[in-house]
Amino acid sequence: MRLVIAAITAAVCLMVMPAWGAEQLQQPPLPVGTKITMQNWQKYQSYMPQGIIEMWKGTHPWKLPPDAVMEVGPNIEYRNPKWWYDATEKYKGQTQLVKMDTGGYTVRGYVTGIPFSPTEFDGPDGAYKLLYDEYYYYHPALNYYVSDGNEVDRYLNVSTSLSFQVGTLLGHGSDPGWPPFSDVMKGYFYAYYDELVAPEQTKYTAPLELVYDDPNKLPESYVFLPSLRRALRLSSGARCAPYAGSDYVGDDVLNGIPNPTGWFSVTRLPDRKILVFRPEPGDMKQFDKRNFYWPPTPFPKPSAGKWMVRDVYVLDIKRLPQYSSGYCYGNRRNYVDKATYNIIYGDLYDASLKFWKSLAFLESAEKVPHSDGYLMDVRGNNWMIDMQGEHLSWAITGRDTFLLDDQVPAQYRDQKRFASPAGLADVMR
Repeated sequence: MRLVIAAITAAVCLMVMPAWGAEQLQQPPLPVGTKITMQNWQKYQSYMPQGIIEMWKGTHPWKLPPDAVMEVGPNIEYRNPKWWYDATEKYKGQTQLVKMDTGGYTVRGYVTGIPFSPTEFDGPDGAYKLLYDEYYYYHPALNYYVSDGNEVDRYLNVSTSLSFQVGTLLGHGSDPGWPPFSDVMKGYFYAYYDELVAPEQTKYTAPLELVYDDPNKLPESYVFLPSLRRALRLSSGARCAPYAGSDYVGDDVLNGIPNPTGWFSVTRLPDRKILVFRPEPGDMKQFDKRNFYWPPTPFPKPSAGKWMVRDVYVLDIKRLPQYSSGYCYGNRRNYVDKATYNIIYGDLYDASLKFWKSLAFLESAEKVPHSDGYLMDVRGNNWMIDMQGEHLSWAITGRDTFLLDDQVPAQYRDQKRFASPAGLADVMR
């Protein structure tokens, strides 16, 4: 599962959330070789989420320099493993979308694979089916990687950290030869473990997020605090609390989908084409900060790679009125890749529907062991830009270590240690 770590970019402009009329979806041709610069970017802004537009505008600390360039390269497809599509075919028609008393929807009968076909998205409840395709996008049984985090304030003061993450699938798996990992943590879907290694004063701090199999139950959140030598259970209802001290909050970390899903209304906007920075797998240029307009902006230079044009679904996700009081976000706009259902960008609006944060995944695909396919947008750079608070969190994930399934060392396969609250007692042993 794609759970984000720490890091990204901030900006200052308060902007009312736009209504997407037909005139705003007129997209001029964008052929390979096109160079987008400070002189012509407005011509191509329909290919950008609001967060990228704000960086070109230059009205906040994370502005792009006058010589900034986005160069368009070819569109390359990195499909998920064949077994994922085989599972989709095997279990098609078994997942049911169920209306809840809240006014939202849940699902029943889901096994694995993509739960709903795109042919079902145009019906009256099609937006919710698309939401659950995004929720259950492909991820492997096990994932272990190391990340660099950067927290930056409006004065460009930077706090850096080093951490490692272990993601354990606890149900609905498809990778051949891997069990659903349900022996220890029955009734759960996914466990995400994150342990700080540096700096020394935060070493051993370890958040743990546990996602239930039922998408309409609040996830469990824990953290091991080395100063107390024990773990604490955090409030499950605090979905707007900062995650691991970053600009992300609890409701940002599950592929851009908030929990419980049945507390939200979903609206599908017109489909679009959008510019995505997606380096070739294994391209190490994406990990060199010199290849970014940094400081102040973690935006890739042409030396880091080219951008491609992707077809995306666009969803607006809002809390239902009876659950909206006191909630941080008035709207979450997700840009979802049509081929894989991975979130590429998120535009986040505050309770008064003014633009607030930008979420972006500028990451490459990673080859899945023993397969013909890839895990999408997982290794590289991701950011969360707080446009109003002028703060950013920027994560560089998997530069030196990014392992999947049987590549993962045996010590990180221990469910009790890395996928349960009990394991937090062993952090400093």
